[in-house]
Amino acid sequence: MKNLILIPFLALALTGAICSKSDNTTSDSDLKKKELELKEKELQLKEKELEMQKRSEGSSNANENTDGNSSAGNSSIYPQASERLLTSDDVSNLTAWELKIMRNEIFARHGYIFKKEEMRNYFLYEKWYVPRFENVDGMLSDVEKKNIELIKRYESRLGNNDYSR
Repeated sequence: MKNLILIPFLALALTGAICSKSDNTTSDSDLKKKELELKEKELQLKEKELEMQKRSEGSSNANENTDGNSSAGNSSIYPQASERLLTSDDVSNLTAWELKIMRNEIFARHGYIFKKEEMRNYFLYEKWYVPRFENVDGMLSDVEKKNIELIKRYESRLGNNDYSR
């Protein structure tokens, strides 16, 4: 009689119908590990956001552009990119990400509606940003156009050749 009970139990165990508690524990620990990783990434993003807010508070030049988007002082990080010709000293020590933000901030100030989700999401959190136009090329000043080209040169040196917006 004992063999009759043992055989079905073994069959269930071999087919995986009966799982040991350790299997569930392993998946629980994997889930907790992933959850911890996500919380760490979230914390890093919050730290970056605070750092960028501190930077933006440092520049105070609250001009209103003719296209309706407020300029610089309302938390723009790189107002100088629209105000004066940049030099290599202005951009040479920036990271690829900072250069990308600087370049795209020029377009954002004119109300450009970003097609790339990354940039769209980034600028939607800026209080001064009002997305209104699909093409702002005709609104760019000569200074802004020259600065965009300079920034692109430095971006390409850092390996970023994707200038799509």
